Amino acid sequence: MLTRFFPTRLSCLYPWIIGGVFCISGISRLAGQLEADQKVTAPEVASQGSSRAALDALETSIRQVEADLKTERTKLITTLAPDEKEQTEARVKLLAEKRENLLKDLEFVVTGIDPVSFNGATSEAVDLQSETRDLLLPIVQELKQLTAAPREVEGLRREVTTLRERSMVTRQAVKRIEEQIQEDRDELLSPLLRELLTTWQKRQNETETELAVTEYKLAEVEGKRSGVFGTLKDIVSSFFKQRGLNLMLALLTSGFIFVAMHLLWRRLEKLPALSRKNRTFSMRLVMVSFHAATFLLSMFAILIVFYLAGDWVLLGVAILFLIGVAWTGKQTLPAMYEQVKLLLNLGSVREGERVIYNGLPWEVRSVGVFSSLYNPTLEGGHIRLPIRDLLPLVSRPHENEVWFPCEVDDWVSLRDGTHGKVVTQSPDWVQLVLLGGSRRTYPTPDFLELCPENLTKNFRVKSIFGIDYKHQTISTTEVPAKLKARLEQELRHLVGADHLKNVSVDFSEAASSSLNYTILADFNGSVAQKYAFLARAIQRICVDACNENHWTIPFSQITVHQGDPTHPVYGI
Repeated sequence: MLTRFFPTRLSCLYPWIIGGVFCISGISRLAGQLEADQKVTAPEVASQGSSRAALDALETSIRQVEADLKTERTKLITTLAPDEKEQTEARVKLLAEKRENLLKDLEFVVTGIDPVSFNGATSEAVDLQSETRDLLLPIVQELKQLTAAPREVEGLRREVTTLRERSMVTRQAVKRIEEQIQEDRDELLSPLLRELLTTWQKRQNETETELAVTEYKLAEVEGKRSGVFGTLKDIVSSFFKQRGLNLMLALLTSGFIFVAMHLLWRRLEKLPALSRKNRTFSMRLVMVSFHAATFLLSMFAILIVFYLAGDWVLLGVAILFLIGVAWTGKQTLPAMYEQVKLLLNLGSVREGERVIYNGLPWEVRSVGVFSSLYNPTLEGGHIRLPIRDLLPLVSRPHENEVWFPCEVDDWVSLRDGTHGKVVTQSPDWVQLVLLGGSRRTYPTPDFLELCPENLTKNFRVKSIFGIDYKHQTISTTEVPAKLKARLEQELRHLVGADHLKNVSVDFSEAASSSLNYTILADFNGSVAQKYAFLARAIQRICVDACNENHWTIPFSQITVHQGDPTHPVYGI
């Protein structure tokens, strides 16, 4: 199946593959150019010209070292003073070590193999502290270089402050000595004070001279600085000259690989095994592995570009970033595990099942990095969710279930008394057109909370009507029959015989002031727009029936009892 698919479906990826080859070759050439600009030298064994030049240079150096070594060893044969003999032995030892290093270099140039690494120990203890220091040293040096100017200014300012305090102290000391000299002193103390004055005056002059030089340095350094924006401009310009090109190449390469892998996956998704609704576990495992490989290749491309460019600073920062991501991954590992279970269709939400999200039912069409939910009865009823939003949800199997209580053009009655026609229903809003043409809009969750009653198929109108107790003898026989007959006649005239399904009139209760009847009228959904009108019409027809049959309609009565005027509490 794959052999039939790739020749026809992947033809559009050929330009991307060719572009990738040119991109990688361009990065290699640019990395070589960067190494040449940064004066980075490396032995090229495959180049015959470079090998010949290196051998000639080594030959000259070895001859010179052997000649010097022979001369120094000859001196050791002669009689020398002890100190001269010790110096000659040290030079002989140094020349011997130099000759040994040259021979190792000769072996490396000839064989292309480093003898030190070849003859080294097969297993060495790793000093974690030393390795970490070697990794962080270029980054620290880069940061020191970026902050060299501010640190220099701060150091000069601290030095100026210290020298000013020292100058003030010396001035006070000279002033106090001069005051002591002006007083009458004996011949023994006066010379000592003058000598002490000379010493402190010298200290004062030295301090003021050093202060003047330091203030001049500070003024020069601050004069060279071009303000906050100029400093930022210099930092940004320096960064892009040194590191920016490498960073841009790394990001472009990583983005190219990500886009290429994404397009490849878009093509692979059209395979029957991956595009069908219920994918097998093996196909889901292929999907998870492909996405993981896309991420790893994108990250690996960044490291490769930094390595080829010889930019150890950015490479170290990238490695530290990945280490930080791996370290923080300990806390996110449970969530990642649950997400992987969802991707493999082993979690709480599975493809093809029904789930409730934001109070609405949805069918889970697909589970992926971005999952697809679908509701067939809503306009725009297709949403994409990141997989993390599926973690708290639970799905269940479904079969021929209702996805929404109504559809567009259905007539509904809400619990708040609203009666209207649905003209728009989406995951966000439901809009009704009321009789008269006005429109009322509800947020979809609020609309569902009002328990909409769908009148489109069939509906029932319920009404309560009462007559006076004077008709008690006929209240359960004659009255219901005549009310029913009159209702059927009038309602058929109002809506048509085909739209009236049933009418029933039943005695319901003997209330405090009336004998009540429950009237139920069932209609076809095609006259749902007359729902409110029919409720009023039933009451009118019942009143007409009472007038025709001389039945009294009761009203609420209030009996007022007048108190006894002679009662002691009357009039309080």
